[in-house]
Amino acid sequence: MERLELRVLGFPEFRLDGRRVELALRKAVALLIYLAETDGPVARDVAATLLWPEADAEAARARLRRTIYKIRTAFGGEIITASAASIVLSPSLLIETDSHAFEHACDAGLLDAAADLYRSDYLAGFSLPDCPEFEEWVFFRREALRSRLVQALERLVEARITGEPRAAVVHATRLAALDPLSESAHRHLIRAHLAAGDRAAAERQVETCARLLRDELGIALDPATLALVREPAHADTLEMPGTRYVAVDGTHIAYQTVGGGPLDIVLVPGFISHVERIWEDRNCRAWLDGASRLGR
Repeated sequence: MERLELRVLGFPEFRLDGRRVELALRKAVALLIYLAETDGPVARDVAATLLWPEADAEAARARLRRTIYKIRTAFGGEIITASAASIVLSPSLLIETDSHAFEHACDAGLLDAAADLYRSDYLAGFSLPDCPEFEEWVFFRREALRSRLVQALERLVEARITGEPRAAVVHATRLAALDPLSESAHRHLIRAHLAAGDRAAAERQVETCARLLRDELGIALDPATLALVREPAHADTLEMPGTRYVAVDGTHIAYQTVGGGPLDIVLVPGFISHVERIWEDRNCRAWLDGASRLGR
């Protein structure tokens, strides 16, 4: 069985049994990636419309046929199995995709391996400006994978900050670089520096965070971030609790528990949410403080 390897975390690369295969046609690259990520048959009309939205149905199908032929020529064999209605990657291939390997590592709790697999963002440097539907699909796939990386790095920081603070600093540095405007990410790095005994680095990180938020967003640093490098004091607002993680029927959830009143209150912030970043907004923090006095 031949092995087809796809590297899509970063600029796309393809290998067939270890031999690198070059695809000069960008839409051939896009088609191959879309089929690998879909992991099943795709209707011809769907693929044609996705990649040639400006063409009429007949012209788009003709371009799809030519693209499949160019892929076959580049790989020197039948990579794509086509029927009158659909196309799919050949079932005779052993397909390995680094994006899937990254997700499987996250699912298995192999967070160090997952972080190593994520060498860059999904399809970094590759785009099809004339295919808005494909670009939208890539955007959501990229954001989903970045979100999983953020979660993995946060968990690695929490796991290492007590026993291996230097390792926690490495992971937290990467976390802060992913989103320099996330105050939550900077807090992870500040805490990691403090755990490693480097107070000067923690104070510099506070200054960096304050400057970024001021210059880019026009907002001031949250007092809770400043409090990390100051002597303990009585806080006016509720402190952010630790984040916990659980898998339920294949769905991975990050959650926090706040308060202890008689009511059970469940807050689901939105379609794509981040439980720690909610605390960066003072209004949200005040609302959580008030709600926690009513219930858990």
